[in-house]
Amino acid sequence: MDDRRDERPRPRNGGAPKGERSELTPRPPAILGVGALGVALMGAVGCGEKLPPNPVPRSAGPQELPRWFDPNARWDPKGTDSRIYIEGKIVYDTDKATIRPESERVLVALLAFMNQRPDVTRVRVEGHTDSRASDEHNQELSARRSLSVCNWLVDHGVDHLRLIAVGFGESRPIGPNKTAPGRQENRRTEFHVAEVNGKPFGNPDETNGGLALEVLSAEERAKLNAPPPPPPKPRPFVPEGDVIKEQKPEVKKEVVPGDQVAPPTAPAKN
Repeated sequence: MDDRRDERPRPRNGGAPKGERSELTPRPPAILGVGALGVALMGAVGCGEKLPPNPVPRSAGPQELPRWFDPNARWDPKGTDSRIYIEGKIVYDTDKATIRPESERVLVALLAFMNQRPDVTRVRVEGHTDSRASDEHNQELSARRSLSVCNWLVDHGVDHLRLIAVGFGESRPIGPNKTAPGRQENRRTEFHVAEVNGKPFGNPDETNGGLALEVLSAEERAKLNAPPPPPPKPRPFVPEGDVIKEQKPEVKKEVVPGDQVAPPTAPAKN
């Protein structure tokens, strides 16, 4: 008798019957739970194996200089560019003309330029702001900020007649005022050569169309900022009671003009 009729039919592709695994059937990947994974890691550490170290974050490196700064640019008296390029930026207190201490390096570099170039007889200090206020406020604020720079230079020995303080407010942006980086670029102070050996350099308008404030000498500012003199002391009060004082009429003397000569009196007859 043929017993092959009791055998299960095998698939034509040679695989194992349904429910049975063949050596060629791929096994599903094992999924470990969080607890099992932690146990596996602890076991690995316990066996003397170390976990891979965390990668050390790379340094961001030096910050990029502002777009308006050209490290290779130098003022050329034979050229047409009046800009004095100095690395760094002058910063102020928010909405004020007070120079912050970290700006001193830029001021010292500008002072060195003024001392090394006596042929530059006048320098224009230009103040610029962003657009986060009215036009009038920004122009007045930028002018006062440029005046603060000029006053610093005067206090360090620069003749006030060599300096021009001008403010432009938000009228000349170099970046978009819609973004914080753009507004930061627009808040700046520029330095321009306005006169060389007594002759205008570049734009004949020494203010370049901005709002100019007068730069005073240190002595003039000291007098202007000096407190006013105290008022005179009042006379001590002396009670007089009911005494009535006789008032004498004031005698007015007749004043003869100098060009009028009184006629001579005739001599007396004997």
